[in-house]
Amino acid sequence: MDKRFQQHKKELSKWLVLALVAVLAFGFVSRLHPVEVLTPSGHWALGCVIFALAAWMVFPARLPRGVAGMLMMGLLLVGGLPYQDVFAGFTSSAVWIIIPAFLFGHVIQETGLGVRLTALVLDRFQGNITRTALGLMLIGIVFSMLTPSITVRIAIIMPIVLGIIRALQLPGRSREAAFISLVAYTAILIPGNGWLTGSLVGPINMGLLPRELRLDLDWVGYTQALIIPWGIITIFLLIYLFLVFRPRFPGTGSENTYGKISPGPVSREEIYAGIILALCFLGYLTTPLHGLESVTITSLTVFLLFLFGTLSVKSISAGVNWDVVLFIGSIMSIPTVLENIGLISHLTEGLKPLVSGMAAQIYVFVFSMLLFVFLVRFVDVAWGLPTLTLLMAFAPSLNALGIHPVVLCFLSGVIQCFTVMHYMSPFAIISSNILENQGWSEGHLALYGAGFVISVSLGVLPSIWYWKLLGLL
Repeated sequence: MDKRFQQHKKELSKWLVLALVAVLAFGFVSRLHPVEVLTPSGHWALGCVIFALAAWMVFPARLPRGVAGMLMMGLLLVGGLPYQDVFAGFTSSAVWIIIPAFLFGHVIQETGLGVRLTALVLDRFQGNITRTALGLMLIGIVFSMLTPSITVRIAIIMPIVLGIIRALQLPGRSREAAFISLVAYTAILIPGNGWLTGSLVGPINMGLLPRELRLDLDWVGYTQALIIPWGIITIFLLIYLFLVFRPRFPGTGSENTYGKISPGPVSREEIYAGIILALCFLGYLTTPLHGLESVTITSLTVFLLFLFGTLSVKSISAGVNWDVVLFIGSIMSIPTVLENIGLISHLTEGLKPLVSGMAAQIYVFVFSMLLFVFLVRFVDVAWGLPTLTLLMAFAPSLNALGIHPVVLCFLSGVIQCFTVMHYMSPFAIISSNILENQGWSEGHLALYGAGFVISVSLGVLPSIWYWKLLGLL
């Protein structure tokens, strides 16, 4: 009873905060018109965006983020904004990569392909913690090639990690359990940022950037620019994890635990799914040869999955997280709205002297931005997407100053992967719940966050040199 009362009290406090923000957004901003360059409809739009950002950060249980996005769009239409601005995010290619990404993940889970691949890899490393950790890293890279969905990779890999912890008889939340689970978490989250479809970070970046700025960021161009930086960061982070969480003993498990979790005989659906998804990834790799965009390849892959029976009509509702789709689609509309009401150009002019000064010193600019995003993530808990949205709105101005959008794409990955406490990342929360809180503790996650900061800071130095070598800076 006391727990229910505390939850009710917490939920009530969230709604009170939102009520205060609504008064600020629709009372002060929309009525008093504090920004001289904005029209009345522009102030109304600004108020709608402020309210939506607050709703995404506060996140009441009865107001899912996708629904909050729909509310924002409805309020923008009430204010007289054009439909093409309000729904601009849903016309971006990113949304039409994200939806198939969920379906890919659904296929990997439902056919048993994910568990089989995991069992095949880990069966070669069982009984040794360090080798098992390396196997988990390999699995994370393989799955990031097959599906951009981090959530799906968590759903596949983390139950296996829990089985490993138990098979190796590791005490819950011990140094060794934290090592295994955090290596798996790294494998799921970090390497996939290196290519366009390795996580949803890539499609989101493409959705937020203006079309003219992503012409040279097709699958190959994006991957060429970011696979080395994120590869370096992954290596630094693994070294850090080994130094900080180095296992004190190799492990005592000897049973073929991984064989026991294998889904049994290979099914026809499993074979079809493996072949079709492999062809999809091959299509991404060979973009310069055939000229098809990622969204085209992804759409054709979905058709093939339906054609060969690995997806069904039920998969459309069961396999897609529509709350996330609505959330991302609505948040991708914000740059268009802010640009068309004149706020971005106004802010750009005001910040131009500061940005110009930093842009002349690329290392100063990048490290200043890193410090900013690390700090802001403590309050921007909506995956960091509100912060990212505002940063991407400055992409044209920064590009004119010689800072290629790839730098913002890199910062996007940093924003969405940085975690020091569970509340900062839904991925950390989901992973910890699947692990039944037997993997890492809050203290372990804080150490992991510190390692991420160190790894990114060290990785930036060679990355900037690499971008200059490619002619991007």
